[in-house]
Amino acid sequence: MQHKRRILIVGGGIAGLTLGYWLKHHGAQPTIIEQAAQRRAEGYGIDLSGSGWDVAQRMGILAELERRQMQVEALIIKNSHGQTIVKQPLAPLREALPHPMLHLMRPELEAVLAAALPPDLPVRYATTIVDLHQHAEYVDVGFNDRSRQQFDLVIGADGIHSQTRQLVFGPESQFARPLGYTFATFKIPTLADYGANATMLIEPQRQATIYPDRQGGFLMMLAYRSPQTSLPTPDQRKAMLQAAYHNAGWIIPQLIDSINHESAFYCDVISQIRMPRWSQGRVSLVADAAHCLTLISGQGAATAMGGAYVLAEELAKTADHQASFQAYEQRMRLFVERKQAGARRVALTFVPRTRLGVQLTRLMMRAAFSPRLARSIGKRIGFDSVLAMA
Repeated sequence: MQHKRRILIVGGGIAGLTLGYWLKHHGAQPTIIEQAAQRRAEGYGIDLSGSGWDVAQRMGILAELERRQMQVEALIIKNSHGQTIVKQPLAPLREALPHPMLHLMRPELEAVLAAALPPDLPVRYATTIVDLHQHAEYVDVGFNDRSRQQFDLVIGADGIHSQTRQLVFGPESQFARPLGYTFATFKIPTLADYGANATMLIEPQRQATIYPDRQGGFLMMLAYRSPQTSLPTPDQRKAMLQAAYHNAGWIIPQLIDSINHESAFYCDVISQIRMPRWSQGRVSLVADAAHCLTLISGQGAATAMGGAYVLAEELAKTADHQASFQAYEQRMRLFVERKQAGARRVALTFVPRTRLGVQLTRLMMRAAFSPRLARSIGKRIGFDSVLAMA
């Protein structure tokens, strides 16, 4: 890198931590800020492959990630009476996929990325930007502690509800495209006799999955069809889920009732972010802030790591930040748009609308465990790597 650029990274999640690592690697002086008071405990299970696998390998963290994998042995589907109607071991499916994959909890991935940062690159928690003014040679940034600081560049890695995007590009409503679902994830009381399995209930318009974390506990993820484009206030969200699942089968209503302040509860509308450009002046966006794929894609974390790597690499090539931002976007945009289009296709059938649709989904899940179909699905989903396209 031609000079030690002072670069502010807004957001200490997967994209921000990866970007900080690689900017430092290339000789820049990054600063990472994160609005949470500490690293978040909430989050859902993710499959890390493709771009994420390649970046993790180059960072030398694959072995630690493999050690932290979730040990999920089988997929179980229940009916509304709690009876098991499908049970399939996951090992044959993993072996049939045409690419390596790690099954992780999102907080575990963030913990490993944070530990990989050099000691002189700390994450400043409980810190947000409140205003941002661009000048010819620098960006002047105001923080929530009333301090101000100047940076050469600012990168928004602050997620789907990006404050950086709001300040520079305008309201989220211009760019958010809801896919017709709301989801939630939270810790649930320890369950007996569930073991290392992912257990699902699929009903018309909604689904629920219980799966083990790596600490001997369990989490639940809910996803249901919903026309809403925004959420009620946090104190009303439990009631929202109770209403959506009030007559659900099995033990789902009781588990929703168990949500409390210790549940690491996270909830949001499933939306994509689609923008005509990802940079303006000395500010650029990365990952969900620029192009949220949604959890339906199954590739948000991997693409976040890949995008952060590409952005850092392009910034290292030239002192012309606008040329770097343009090159970064050229390398990433078609890749991202293809992933977004795939997620929209999956969204059409992500949760079946009717009882017949539920029956068909169960049959498809049975069939997906055959080696031939598993390979076909893996190729169609496309866990490819943007790094391989460089």
